Amino acid sequence: MTEIQSLLKLQELDMECLALETALKELPVQQEIDKSLERLSTLRERLSSAGLELNRLSKEQKHEEWEINDTTATVSSISRKLYGGEVTNPREIENMRYRLDTLEATKSKLEDNVIGLMEKVEALESEISEVNQEITQKEAELGELIGKRDFEIAAMSAKLSDIIGDRERLRVQIPDSLVKKYEQLLRDRGGSVVVPIKGKICGGCHVALPSSIVILAKPNNTVVRCENCGRILCWQE
Repeated sequence: MTEIQSLLKLQELDMECLALETALKELPVQQEIDKSLERLSTLRERLSSAGLELNRLSKEQKHEEWEINDTTATVSSISRKLYGGEVTNPREIENMRYRLDTLEATKSKLEDNVIGLMEKVEALESEISEVNQEITQKEAELGELIGKRDFEIAAMSAKLSDIIGDRERLRVQIPDSLVKKYEQLLRDRGGSVVVPIKGKICGGCHVALPSSIVILAKPNNTVVRCENCGRILCWQE
């Protein structure tokens, strides 16, 4: 392999390295992980919010139940006095009956409130159970995705390490002056700067090359550049 052919191979290794480095930064599985983490964050916020609301409703329900118990006790006390013969004054009896009616209405309203609260508590408990199940599922999926990502990173990193090793071994076989010209071209224009001649066509810009350029490039022992695009030409049989 001539020096120019070695330079072309060096470029191929550089492009493989760049492709792998880009792939490592843009792993599709990492995007899935990010989405999974975002979903988990949303679920945990929802769980926290539902937990706080459940706690508030439970306290409110207990308070209403205490109110019912107190009201029930008061109703029982008044009823004993009213129907036990302790009170004989007609006006007092009328007031006590009015008081009982008011308390019974209050109790009925409290019981309706408790039923409504119990339904809300039940709905929240069901929601919390569903969210917990989804969190468990998403955490398991996330674990699998992380395992997949780590496996891909390890495999790609190992391949990248091998390519870098191959590059270093090839690099020492190419004159520094030639490598510097190659690296300068990379800085100036990027992309493929060493291209094969295909027939009499530049492999970079696809423009027909003069026969004199093709003849000059064939030995692959000197830097010959395309007059149109400036890339280094490499003859391949």
